[in-house]
Amino acid sequence: MTDLSGKNVVYVAGLGGIGLASCKSFLKRRIQNLIIVDVVERPQIIKDLQSGFPETKISFMSLDVSKKPEIETCLRKIIQKIEFIDILVNGAGIVADQNVELSIAVNLTGLINTTLLAIPLMDKSRQGRGGIIVNMASILSFEPFGGLAVYTATKHGVLGFTRSISDDIYYKRTGIACIAVCPGITDTPMIGYEGKCTFDYSLDMCQGFINAKNRQTAEEMGESLVKVVETWKNGSVWLCDEGKIKELEMPKNWELRL
Repeated sequence: MTDLSGKNVVYVAGLGGIGLASCKSFLKRRIQNLIIVDVVERPQIIKDLQSGFPETKISFMSLDVSKKPEIETCLRKIIQKIEFIDILVNGAGIVADQNVELSIAVNLTGLINTTLLAIPLMDKSRQGRGGIIVNMASILSFEPFGGLAVYTATKHGVLGFTRSISDDIYYKRTGIACIAVCPGITDTPMIGYEGKCTFDYSLDMCQGFINAKNRQTAEEMGESLVKVVETWKNGSVWLCDEGKIKELEMPKNWELRL
């Protein structure tokens, strides 16, 4: 297990739900710096974290991940502020199937842009010292679900991108591990699907997520995420469900023959 004490953590979308719970779990590991970036500023939360964990430097930066220029500017400011990013968590996500463009922009394109822009800054062969990038996927990254067809598509994309960008050709050059975290049903403000399903009549399909017995708290999920980071295992995919973590073996159904 990797000791996270003294590490610099950047958490995208860290001011609510899983993000805030994960940040608190990171802080318990006595990290050196925590920079929370989010689209909405909640200064009281930052103040509470600062008073509760005075040994860590905690700060906030505004970021809309759907806007690539903002991502680039934000990452540059972060490097100027803390010099190195050791851990980057891409946690931004929305459930808004009837707004296809926004769903893709936040859940997939924003995550891809943040990862691709961060890699040169973290690259040990350039100006960084390597690290780990954690991409928030979902249980719907590997299972189809008609009630949230667009959300499911974005999360399938997150998993495919993360597994691809973790290829050894990148890892050996950059020293950056890339992993995917797939939360099970978690009690957060995202739970609630009125007006968010693929079609209005898809709402009944989503009711199972609300009534499911196999669920977890945001605090359980936050702790699971940090435990996964501590494995520091490049290319790994983790199911985080009911407060437990499990590495998934991804099936290989085709391979290139030369």
